[in-house]
Amino acid sequence: MHLPVAPLLGILGLAACAHATAARPSLVTVGETSGYTRTGRYDEVLRLCAAYAHSYAGVACETIGHTSEDRPLVALHVTRAGGARPTIYVQAGIHPGEIEGKDAGFWFLRELLDGTVAPGALAAVNVVFVPVLNPDGHERFGPNQRVNQRGPVEGGFRSTATRQNLNRDFVKADAPETRAVLDLVARLDPMLLVDLHTTDGAKFEHDIAIVTAPVAPRGDQLDETAAALATQVATRLTALGHLPMTFYPSFVVDDDPTSGFEVDDPPPRFGHFYMATRSRLAVLVETHSWRTYRERTRSTFHALQAIFELATRDATAWRAVERDADAADRRLPGTMVPLAWRPTKQSHPIDFRGYAYARQPSEISGAPWIVYDETTPQTWQLPLFDQLEPSVTIAMPKGGYVVDGGFAPLVGAILDRHHLRYVRLGDATVPRTLEVFRATKVVPATASYEGHVRVTVEGTWTAEVRALERGALFVPIDQPGARLIAHLFEPTLPDALVQWGLFATVFERKEYMEAYVAEQVARTMLAADPTLRVTFEAALAADPALAKDPARRLDWFYRRSPAWDERVNLLPVYRTQTTLRP
Repeated sequence: MHLPVAPLLGILGLAACAHATAARPSLVTVGETSGYTRTGRYDEVLRLCAAYAHSYAGVACETIGHTSEDRPLVALHVTRAGGARPTIYVQAGIHPGEIEGKDAGFWFLRELLDGTVAPGALAAVNVVFVPVLNPDGHERFGPNQRVNQRGPVEGGFRSTATRQNLNRDFVKADAPETRAVLDLVARLDPMLLVDLHTTDGAKFEHDIAIVTAPVAPRGDQLDETAAALATQVATRLTALGHLPMTFYPSFVVDDDPTSGFEVDDPPPRFGHFYMATRSRLAVLVETHSWRTYRERTRSTFHALQAIFELATRDATAWRAVERDADAADRRLPGTMVPLAWRPTKQSHPIDFRGYAYARQPSEISGAPWIVYDETTPQTWQLPLFDQLEPSVTIAMPKGGYVVDGGFAPLVGAILDRHHLRYVRLGDATVPRTLEVFRATKVVPATASYEGHVRVTVEGTWTAEVRALERGALFVPIDQPGARLIAHLFEPTLPDALVQWGLFATVFERKEYMEAYVAEQVARTMLAADPTLRVTFEAALAADPALAKDPARRLDWFYRRSPAWDERVNLLPVYRTQTTLRP
């Protein structure tokens, strides 16, 4: 049962004012007492969550969900009395091997509440802090979880107990931890997500990356606001003694510094880009794994300091830009909207603080391997590919999308996870003109990814008159989250439900025709339509493989016969240019 933990945390949160005058419990972490060589276990998170609520007025500790192994997922809420304020949502430990966000977050929150850092911030914003988004992974605790990282001595594991990477789950939302966060986001509508991570990769001097979202141009000033936020945070971090970057430091070609870096606009399966898809600002903080745990915790603390200092001044302006973006989203129906982007071949040189390195032959791998000399700093001049172009542009429907009856329960559950609005059409089977997508090419992945066998499809939207099945859903595009709706349903976008394999059964044949029956059906069809023979012979001439394959020749007729299942390769999601009602 969940009862023992949740009521305790809730009572302590609600009773914060009553306990504020009592003896303050220790708010010090194992990280602090060890000089940031170690990090504490998850029981420390639960203790500190309750202790903060006990120690400060306006602080509550909430259980927002439970993990697959039934651990409570907790969030600290900081809300000052006297007026509505936008919320900054900070999450750490989505990858528990990258855990300095937890220790830095508790440290920063204590000083923020004590007024010793970012003074005035709590008059401008509320704060929600989830110290560990993946408690089950956190408790897979051991000394060898990230060999390409300096400390802590022991830490957690990247995935959940069900082997899921939560930072690939924000669209499909398979995991209970993700669903808890989506509920929290829907309830609080945070102005800004701050997602705390550790990157890995090459060895270089830069100690932290500040990657904001959205990146690609949108026409509503949200991308310009995000870019300005990244620049301002980086400027402040530089003043605090850091070497920040404003892009993710992964080489275009692995292990090749000369290939440079790319700026991209990833799909919404990633948490910070999920928020951007919902027209909210987000900051991905990535400390560098080759810095010590102490250094990484300090740089994370300073990143939070810089963000909250800016929020003291700019929170109202950020929220205004988001409200304008919401209004712009409502004008998307019926327009062409770029929703996937890629870097162009254009670049410009940047100076990057690296180390001297050499490529040496390896008797282990049989290939050259790169060896960095950390005693010899070296400035590299590298190309930065930071110009984007659309890779997928969507003609947004004027009305929305329809999910046909049999798939309505599956899709309705996903829409509920994202708190998107839809209407059940019941038994409305009147034929109507809809746009349908029939896949002309279907390519399943050769291996699973995040528990799904992904599928890429080719095809086009065409108008057809169709009668919907019982229980179909209408999802209006004119609502907050319009971009996310398109990401769910447009089959050429990388996080479409069809690409996650959720409609895989529509690509499977369920009825068959024996060869002797197909022979007779073919003869009947040829007798009824003399032009069909000309078409058949042209097909044989154009495709020698077809001409040599008896089964394919018979299948050619089967697919054109009235017995063929016309729903094979038909996606169960349609577009409509009008609003549908029950």
